[in-house]
Amino acid sequence: MSTGTLEEQVKAAAAGDRDAAEAVLAALRGEVYRLSLRMLGHPADAEDATQEILVLVLTRLASFRGESAFRTWVFRVAVSHLLRRKRGQRETLTFDTLGERLQSGLESDAPGVPEAETELHAREIRLRCTSGMLLCLDRELRVAWVLGEIVGLSGEEAASVLEIEPPAFRKRLSRARGLLFAFLRRQCGLYDESLPCRCSRQIGAALQRGLFRRGELPLACHPVEQEGVDRRPPRLTPDGIERSVEEVAALQKAAEVLRGHPDYAAPEALTARLRRLIHSDELELLRPSPR
Repeated sequence: MSTGTLEEQVKAAAAGDRDAAEAVLAALRGEVYRLSLRMLGHPADAEDATQEILVLVLTRLASFRGESAFRTWVFRVAVSHLLRRKRGQRETLTFDTLGERLQSGLESDAPGVPEAETELHAREIRLRCTSGMLLCLDRELRVAWVLGEIVGLSGEEAASVLEIEPPAFRKRLSRARGLLFAFLRRQCGLYDESLPCRCSRQIGAALQRGLFRRGELPLACHPVEQEGVDRRPPRLTPDGIERSVEEVAALQKAAEVLRGHPDYAAPEALTARLRRLIHSDELELLRPSPR
């Protein structure tokens, strides 16, 4: 594996160094995968999108001029691809539809699971539900929320990724926060304990509707990053908006509910496919130069 700083590896990869290219993609794949997963809602879709994005990054390395941070440039490539990607079936969800499903789940008398399995299945419900809330946002608002609240970019960085002015980004982020907060406030028992909705009470109905099967829990059992990985922590950015202390606390609690996903690790199968691609002759950038 190539050594050196990421910037040095990028330059070497752009010059055709396959080991450097592998090191660059290894440094990027986790963040790109997590961005794709929060935008698309399902591991299989996120895996496909991540491979497409990383191939784009690799083939466009020569066009990176250093006018922005490399990480910002990568997110720009990723977001542009995700926003152009064909909309999936999961993106037809609305807050009204999600609320109706959760209400019908509470009213269902479908059998649940043994007590020993309840916690893990409830975790799957929670992760799917909070992911579903994000999918209720249109793509522009969703990506603004993910960049600001999950990835932890500053307003200026996120605006650069989206190629808009910082005030326009702040407006989108505020709009996304408002919609998510309003739904949590009227629906979610994790956010407000006085509300009846509980993840464990949704398990039976979810199994009955075929949302997942016992023992097949793609989010609850998803591999996660090992501790100690250097990563920028997510942060709340009030963006200068004047709010009362109570409102700030409420928004922070709402953000914590929605952020409650682990740092999912990029699938090993994806890593293996990318490694094979890099060491093949399929990418013109990495083909050996003729003598």
